[in-house]
Amino acid sequence: MTDHERAAAAFAADLDASDLPPEVRDHVGLVLADTLAAMVGGSTDPDTAALAAQYATEVPGEATVLGTDHRLEPRFAALVNGTGGTTLELDEGHKYAAGHPAIHVLPAVLAVGERDGASADEFLAAVVAGYEVATRVGRACYPLGDGYHPHGVWGAVGAAVGVARLRSCDAETTLHAMRIAANSAQHTLMAAATEGATVRNSYAGKANLDGILAVDLAEAGFTGVVDGVARHLFQAAETEFDSTMLSAELGERWDVLGGYFKRHAACRYTHPTLDALDALDIGPVDPADVESVLVETYPTAAGLTPTRPKNALQAKFSVPYAVATRLLRGHSGKEAFADESLADEVFALAERVEVVVADDIAARLPDARSSRVTVRFADGREVSEEVEHARGGAERPWQESELREKFDELVAPVLGESSALWEAARGGDATPTELCGLARPN
Repeated sequence: MTDHERAAAAFAADLDASDLPPEVRDHVGLVLADTLAAMVGGSTDPDTAALAAQYATEVPGEATVLGTDHRLEPRFAALVNGTGGTTLELDEGHKYAAGHPAIHVLPAVLAVGERDGASADEFLAAVVAGYEVATRVGRACYPLGDGYHPHGVWGAVGAAVGVARLRSCDAETTLHAMRIAANSAQHTLMAAATEGATVRNSYAGKANLDGILAVDLAEAGFTGVVDGVARHLFQAAETEFDSTMLSAELGERWDVLGGYFKRHAACRYTHPTLDALDALDIGPVDPADVESVLVETYPTAAGLTPTRPKNALQAKFSVPYAVATRLLRGHSGKEAFADESLADEVFALAERVEVVVADDIAARLPDARSSRVTVRFADGREVSEEVEHARGGAERPWQESELREKFDELVAPVLGESSALWEAARGGDATPTELCGLARPN
């Protein structure tokens, strides 16, 4: 098992930007732009803003809190940016890792890179190294045990790898940073999201902080236990931790190309259902016109059933609420799930949404996460649509213009004109200092 850990550490330590195929460099530019937008957009969340203001007094430093004028010690900038980047539920993800690699890697690499004056190529190699190892740790853990939330479980290992690569750590130091980071795995609960406990929004931010700390410890001479990634994370896996995944096709299969981007501001498990409603082109509607909605989907999605969420987080993890707010508002963007959207008319419609497991859909996992939606109207009409793959992944990618539209929707209200940041991130040839400078208010 140790050999697989060592192979992953060696891959990360040796990775150079020149090793990246053109299509990887190009796609990473989209990942950077999309993740930066999620962090900037989430910076206005009241809890995230309050945390940033608190740390601005306690731990000022050289790393930017995106979307603000605050600059913090890098570990705390990574914590705040990672928290803000998950709050809106619009951050990039990966279905085979069953989680969100970019938001567990980029905040840490960006903060340390800004402080250390990293070059564009060093930054790019660090982001990709962290992403590729993070997805493989996620694959090794899949499926997670019952009750786990994927944020914060394995992400610190990816953050540690990215920071270690940025600091030009050798393979042995990177290996110990990985093992130490795995020791910090959070035993995060999906119940936090489904119950609206907003500690969930801090999971990825905490993983970024832990990743930086793991490299600090490894560089200082601290060591991790042999096979530490597997031994610390096996408890999170439903069956067993598959260590062979840690080194699987590194440098041959680029997992970053298989990630997905989100336009619906809700848990990914709701997306095939929302895509079906988009395909039906229903809404905005008068709630009295809808008699009922039947959603047939896979087991994890079918478990997201609150009909009267108490806050935006719980709303984002409810299929009935997602359906109701989409039908009433005609869209499923940021405002559709904001606290201000929680209204009795939405709750009343959500209570007419039935969510069930369909055996044929469940059988498609993990390659496809599908949904079949039937809307019955009060006048007797009935329409139905099935979506096999939610939009945004490799099977059904968004057009770049659609991702740019999302970017502008998130960034422009915070920073004003957003073209310079888009172009710098999308081009993949900007330094962390340049990106952070463009992500502060003028």
